[in-house]
Amino acid sequence: MRPQWIDRPELVGFLASLKTRLVLLVAPAGYGKTTIAAQWRSGVADSRRFGWISLDLSDNDPVRLWSQIVRALHRACPELPGQEMLRSLRGSAPDITGALIPMLVNELATVSAPVVLVLDDYHVMSERTCHDQLDYLLGYLPPSAQIALLTRADPPLPLGRLRATGELVEVRVPELRFTAAEAAALVRRVSAVRLDDRDVAYLAERTEGWPTGLYLAALALRGQESPEASVRQFAGTNRYIADYLTEEVVSRQPEPIRNFLTRTAILGRFTTSLCDAVTGSGNAEEILGVLERENLFVVPIDADRQWFRYHHLFGELLLSQLSKAEPGIVTALHERASAWHQAHGSWDEAIHHAVAAGDFANAADLMAGRWHLYVDAGRVATVRGWLRMFGEGMIAAHPLAAHVAAWVAALTGERESVWRWLPVVEAGEHEGPLPDGMRSLVSSAALLQGTFGFEGIRAMRDSAATAVELEDNPASPWYALARSALGAALYFTGDLEAAAVTLQQALLSQTSSSMVRMMAFEFGSLVAIERGSLSLAADLGQAACEIADSDPGLSKSPQSSLAYAAVGAVHASQGRLDAARGELDRALRARRQWSGLSSWATLEILLRLGQVLHDLGDRSEAAAMSKEAADLLALLPASAEAQQARLGRLERLLTGPVPARPLAMPITRREKEILRLLQGSLSPGGIAQELGVSPNTVKTHTRAIYRKLGVSSRKDAIARGQDLGLL
Repeated sequence: MRPQWIDRPELVGFLASLKTRLVLLVAPAGYGKTTIAAQWRSGVADSRRFGWISLDLSDNDPVRLWSQIVRALHRACPELPGQEMLRSLRGSAPDITGALIPMLVNELATVSAPVVLVLDDYHVMSERTCHDQLDYLLGYLPPSAQIALLTRADPPLPLGRLRATGELVEVRVPELRFTAAEAAALVRRVSAVRLDDRDVAYLAERTEGWPTGLYLAALALRGQESPEASVRQFAGTNRYIADYLTEEVVSRQPEPIRNFLTRTAILGRFTTSLCDAVTGSGNAEEILGVLERENLFVVPIDADRQWFRYHHLFGELLLSQLSKAEPGIVTALHERASAWHQAHGSWDEAIHHAVAAGDFANAADLMAGRWHLYVDAGRVATVRGWLRMFGEGMIAAHPLAAHVAAWVAALTGERESVWRWLPVVEAGEHEGPLPDGMRSLVSSAALLQGTFGFEGIRAMRDSAATAVELEDNPASPWYALARSALGAALYFTGDLEAAAVTLQQALLSQTSSSMVRMMAFEFGSLVAIERGSLSLAADLGQAACEIADSDPGLSKSPQSSLAYAAVGAVHASQGRLDAARGELDRALRARRQWSGLSSWATLEILLRLGQVLHDLGDRSEAAAMSKEAADLLALLPASAEAQQARLGRLERLLTGPVPARPLAMPITRREKEILRLLQGSLSPGGIAQELGVSPNTVKTHTRAIYRKLGVSSRKDAIARGQDLGLL
């Protein structure tokens, strides 16, 4: 609260009386939205607690936004389990809608006193996901909680629905506009000038009751010999008001403060050491103290009053003056700001200022060194924002930027973007390792193709093999990814022995990310199933699921789908078909949400689910999986012989005639389990060890299987079992 503010008890009382889920304060800049909300918060008429966030562009990322919301509500309501909710936001793809928001709703329903969440400057939010998540929260908000949005424009929320259900109250320009009496009181407090009724009415009319315009006019009246004449000159649209302020407010400051104001206007937020670095002076702390005391539109944005920002309109005015007075210095100011943020580890702002300085090479280097950390933390939207700042022309001109763009596109299923940027990466030059630790741009392209297989399995295998040769440092996080990718490609080609060896190398790495370890475990499990090592397959599949389940975001990501598919495949091999169907259904749903991702994992799940459905007797659903697999395979590059063979076996089961010689005696569950293991390379002794029985027991069951199937060899038993749909 500031002494210059004018009390508005009627409007504050109205806000305090509201019980709707959403309060919308929407008006152009300077209409006092923040001020009236602050008076509401401080008013005695409302006992509610307030969690307040002043948003800026860096909050335009779901993970950062909801981290801010959790912290703000925890400050307002210490009984909320803030740390537990923040933990749900960690990881590569946090499940905000499915995990965090339901937890938050449940906890808000238990708070001891009502709470209002204020999101100030909500108009800076442009990420569609953020709006959708807030809409979801509004739909389940308990009566003990309320959200207030302070914004310059209507937010992209279902306002019509909220109006119709009585869950929305709007405060707009007519309610926020100052009356003549309030304008007179404001001018008197700020300038110590008492205007007559005619001058007040004129000033209120010319500014249309715009509170900031009135406030700035009052500042300009300070010390004027003829305030009445100044009032008559203070007229026009917002553009004229801006011109007047530039001349009559900024220019009235001493030169050191004026230079400080214009040169720090490039900063979205600032602290003393950042200002000193940008301006080249050492008196930022003193000047900031003066600006805050004089109320020259410096807004503290943290409780300790260490970080500030300019009022947005005032900042824009200062930037305009800077570009006119010292256009040649703007680039240098941004370069200094970028260097300061680099030194202090605030990479997002370092990249923004580097781009603003036109230093795209440095910005690309910074982006290439941090993109994977942001992606692992679930902040893909932030990386996309960097790429949008570059624009396609600059991405094409900077191979490091194309490297980041290609990987982000591949991870989010944007194939067209992958094809656009991959040739730039392949043709690019960069001396030494890349900033993210990859050996070279050649290694980046090989890893990308070897991991996602967009050009087919053979190209996937060859690229992954190249990546293994290049990424030969076990201390690098890309070492494990290269070997996991090669292991996956070898599995898809049917080279199980080589796949097992390569995946074991990946699992021994101590520097891989959670996602890469999960990848190695899930493909290791699938390989073990095909080799007949069900116990090992179960352990590896469970390890993959434990990694996925330990990270709420990762468990919902498409990358986790094969972990659940591997567990489902183990269940199928053990004859637990219902459990297998459940896990494979879950895996397929995850893949379908991201249709642009690599299709080989989706094909794997379809083929396994089709077999399970057939074994359960659901021929129609099995046929649907078979057709979907065939359609998908037809779109994929050639060299998928192993997948074609598996699809052919499934289609023969579904379309072939009923076996002419049905079994006289049914195969028991234990015999079916042994028959499945006979497909692998295990000896009878190995099968006995796998099942925990004696070798003689295995031999007895094997003889019974041969007798029931009417065969005399292991090879014929497997073929007969496939014909009968037992395998």
